[in-house]
Amino acid sequence: MQTTIIDYGMNAEGIARENNFVYFIPYALNGEIVEIEVEKQLKNYAFAKLKSIIVPSNNRISPRCPYFYECGGCSLQHMNYIEQLNYKSLLVKKTIKKITNLDCVVQNTIACDQIFNYRNKASFNFFMQISGFYKHKSNDIVNIDACLLVNNDINNVYSLFLKYLSENQEIRKHIKNLVVRIINNQILVAIVSKEYFECKSFYNILNLNYKNVGVFLIVNKRKDSVVLSGKCIHISGIKQIKVQNYNINYDIDILSFHQTNIYIQNKIYDKVLDYVNKEDIVINAFSGAGLLSAIISQKAKYVYGVEIEKSSHLNAEQLIKKNNIKNVKNILGDFNKKFKTIKDKADLIILDPSKKGCGKDIMQQIIGINSIIYISCNPIALSKDLQFIKNIYIIEDIIPFDMFPNTNNVETLVKLKLKENKNDIEH
Repeated sequence: MQTTIIDYGMNAEGIARENNFVYFIPYALNGEIVEIEVEKQLKNYAFAKLKSIIVPSNNRISPRCPYFYECGGCSLQHMNYIEQLNYKSLLVKKTIKKITNLDCVVQNTIACDQIFNYRNKASFNFFMQISGFYKHKSNDIVNIDACLLVNNDINNVYSLFLKYLSENQEIRKHIKNLVVRIINNQILVAIVSKEYFECKSFYNILNLNYKNVGVFLIVNKRKDSVVLSGKCIHISGIKQIKVQNYNINYDIDILSFHQTNIYIQNKIYDKVLDYVNKEDIVINAFSGAGLLSAIISQKAKYVYGVEIEKSSHLNAEQLIKKNNIKNVKNILGDFNKKFKTIKDKADLIILDPSKKGCGKDIMQQIIGINSIIYISCNPIALSKDLQFIKNIYIIEDIIPFDMFPNTNNVETLVKLKLKENKNDIEH
């Protein structure tokens, strides 16, 4: 069947329409004329396979990665970078419009300085003699030698580990994952295994190649896909990565959450700081290990960081102590409960939730705060949350950031302000 691609879907698949019937075609680009084959047909739409490209888009390029059409690690290498950025801006705009019916101005997506080798962390999956990343929408692993999205030293550590396993075949069956994080030439490695085994010899191999490296063994007996769970044993070398950012000194361990793209992380934080005034009292919800709270404290009058995860809260406490920060208070607990005790003190609230978003209870509870900054990794969850407050707040800015080039993921920063005129508030 021949058809013309007229738009993109949520996952950057091409969309075609024939006789009021919609087709979703992975790897097809807007404007292309293509030959497709229907793979799954439902009532009003179908999923189809791209068989051939009759008239290609000017935005089509050849993927650099030999595993691109199999591996689920990225999905946009067939699209030039300008088109990737345009797609992400339009994705945010269309998603907000569809869910909230607000026709918002969305700024151009902030580009990354490099679109390959930008990730500072990777988790490789292992099953018997196969290792790599999962296929698209599958638990099957694509066997890979290297990933173009990660720092080259991560690929080198992975390669050294594969060689190590080839010389120690008896332990390979126990290996579940290899997690590697590198920042400022400091490397932390976690071998995730079903069973304990002596792996000091692998540290010795890494230590010949790298000056600042630490190895951990995580004994993970879980049957699900959770990676960093179980007993974490320090084998040898450094235990933490030491970082200075925004004149804040902090430590990152192998279990810590930290953005995998520091360049874009800092672009987002720069914009957050633009919105903060020196007299503001700020609530940083879902504050994690406290880095953003500490950064904001350099400009705001006072910051409350609220975090439910105890280990992250303890990291945040260590951070403010290490940097002698006096105008941050870290609060351990559920945001819904803790917010009630501090809401009357705040001028600005920062929401940076997980992919599922904040939800109705939180969004309705924060109504009345003068300003809101919402940082989102999921346009759908963001839009659903905006729906709860759209009649009470004015959206002043919507800025997408390309945290993950060559993937269909987008980070979005939204700045909202409470409507001043009560007559402007619709009920």
